[in-house]
Amino acid sequence: MKTSWLSKAVLATALVLAVRSVPASAQGSDLLLRNQVVLAESGPAGQSPQLQRSGWSGPRMGLMMAPGDGAISSRLKDHGLGSVVSQFGWQFERRVVPFGGGPQLVTEAIPLVGGVEYGRFVPSLTLVMGVRSAAGFEFGMGPSFTVVSATGINSGLVIAAGKSFNYGAVCIPLNVAVSTNPRGTMVTLIAGYAIDQAAR
Repeated sequence: MKTSWLSKAVLATALVLAVRSVPASAQGSDLLLRNQVVLAESGPAGQSPQLQRSGWSGPRMGLMMAPGDGAISSRLKDHGLGSVVSQFGWQFERRVVPFGGGPQLVTEAIPLVGGVEYGRFVPSLTLVMGVRSAAGFEFGMGPSFTVVSATGINSGLVIAAGKSFNYGAVCIPLNVAVSTNPRGTMVTLIAGYAIDQAAR
């Protein structure tokens, strides 16, 4: 009985010495590893939804029309243009897409050149800020600037609406834009295509 009790005491003492001999750095590493596992499983609390930024830039072409016989139609005729003017250019677009869903936030810059069929060069620039739904319907508004002569620039407010049709990574937008200022109203039909370019 005494031998058995003595053996147990020696074994307990050896275990205590073995635990104390483990380096503190190893114990700390083990504790840090356990904490990392817990954080990886739980994730950061209250994390805000992430966003994806990408672009739908591409060529655009369309027709600008000045309905009626207002001041805008008269001014177009004074510059050798008709009431219907072709337009060609490029749309630069950036969009923000919430990962959790919802409408996309869209910003567009559209430089165009019109009047080539009349032998004229009429540059314009339109800036649009708006939204696009998951189904492709879009709406926006912004300023527009058109150089009508060497000394004159027309400005107006543009309100645009349309729909984008997606075929794989290719987008085909069809839009109607109404530009208005004190001289009158112009209506533009514009279409084109774009290839998705995710921001890096």
